[in-house]
Amino acid sequence: MIKLIIADDEPLIQIGLKSMIDWKELGIEICGTASNGDTAWNLIQEFHPEIVITDIQMPCSSGLELGKRCRDELGALPVFIILTGYEDFQYAREALSFQAIDYLVKIDLTPESLTASVKRAMEKVLLFQRQNPSWSEPSQSLLLFQERFYIRLLNNLFENETQFLLQAEEFQIKLDAVGYVAATIQFFSNSQDAQPINNSIQTYHQTLQMFQKLISKYISCQIIALDTHYLAAIFCIDEPHLKDWKSYIRFGLKSTLDMLYNYYNVTFLTSIGGIKSNPMELSSSYYDSKQIMEYVSSEQPLLFWDELPNTSTLRNVFNLSLFRDDIRKAFEEVDEHSLRDIMENITELLSTEHVPFSQALDAASSILHLCITLLPNGNEIVSEIFENESDSYSSLYRQKNVAAIMNWLYQLETGLYRAFEAHKKEHKNSLTTLCCQYIKEHIHERIYLQDIADTFEISPNYLSQIFKKNMNIGISEYITTQKITESKRLLKETNLKIYEISDKLGFENSFYFSKVFKKMVGVSPKDYRNT
Repeated sequence: MIKLIIADDEPLIQIGLKSMIDWKELGIEICGTASNGDTAWNLIQEFHPEIVITDIQMPCSSGLELGKRCRDELGALPVFIILTGYEDFQYAREALSFQAIDYLVKIDLTPESLTASVKRAMEKVLLFQRQNPSWSEPSQSLLLFQERFYIRLLNNLFENETQFLLQAEEFQIKLDAVGYVAATIQFFSNSQDAQPINNSIQTYHQTLQMFQKLISKYISCQIIALDTHYLAAIFCIDEPHLKDWKSYIRFGLKSTLDMLYNYYNVTFLTSIGGIKSNPMELSSSYYDSKQIMEYVSSEQPLLFWDELPNTSTLRNVFNLSLFRDDIRKAFEEVDEHSLRDIMENITELLSTEHVPFSQALDAASSILHLCITLLPNGNEIVSEIFENESDSYSSLYRQKNVAAIMNWLYQLETGLYRAFEAHKKEHKNSLTTLCCQYIKEHIHERIYLQDIADTFEISPNYLSQIFKKNMNIGISEYITTQKITESKRLLKETNLKIYEISDKLGFENSFYFSKVFKKMVGVSPKDYRNT
């Protein structure tokens, strides 16, 4: 079995992690827990675990210091999963510096996200065990950050240039070319009816990996998976090829696509936008490529923007970046109400403007791509929404008119609304459960609402609202009830004096304790003990 160590200075978090998922079923043995970085280091030296889950902020030495020490002194193992209450680029960058496999925010942690992270760590471990000790590659978490960076770039979702430059540096992305070009790529199985690939995820991933590997031999580029039908590409043009950049791209694409056709028996249709000198203008090139995709065919499988006559008539199309800030905020906050407003505005715009079918399809596919790539577990969420469709969310591409696309969007909107609601409910229920565990763990102390709120890094007011909504009782009243329940046990099972019990449970004095006890139980503590 794979050995794992948990390091966190909060006992409640340790307990929560140990009970959140079935570790044995995953083939993992928890061989130790630590409350500070030094203890964790000693456990690592003793048990030689393959995986460590650690909080960032701990006494003695932090989780980041622990990870760096292990990387410097032990090499590629153990693999680290960083757990924190802080969603901050600085922490993410430091975690990535020693190739942490994931960076999880405590308040968003669920059994599903923890399981997914652990499985990624296990894959990393197994891969390392099959390779020699000098093996090294970017962590899966870094690749995920990079993929989301490119999706934001293509869809103009950065707030400003400062944010763009900061994230490019954080996620180790170099954009120092003299020209940039975006392309939209659709690929089909080479069957008689040339239906898009949707029945072989393995073939899809193999094709994607081979595409990136082959095209990189001819031209510097980044391939981004959008869904099982479409890819996006960002081509980086260097100075020697700037003058004849179209021939440069055409040769690289043709050489790559011919090999993929021969190997995988698939056909590619590629539309390419105009060249830009500033990478932040790539969204314009990307939208150009999507607008002319409808003109690409088996007779003309590769088309550049300026090769299509009268492109000026295509400029007035739906642009998802109009909803940039609203979409980003709704996704980040998992706000189902804001999401519904955005979707209603989009569908209203598409309806009132009487857009052509191709533009409605483009809008819907753009929304689909963002959901899949930007939402946590986006592919799983959207797949579940369309689970009754034989081709899942790919059913979008067999809609025949704008009205059908609107119905598809409504199904997506309704499903996302429910998924967001369920996420919030699960989070709130988990928060309530953790609060109850905290109260139980600290029942022999004076418990303050602010301390509980600080533990879970939320406001006291929000905590009170959530707790009362889920428990039908105020949190202060619940604490008092639990303390009185514990006092009844102490009165019957111990010889502690009443003032000692009062002090042990954190009451102000024995008089106040007796008053509260009698009010809730109906008799004084002394009479209760003697009955």
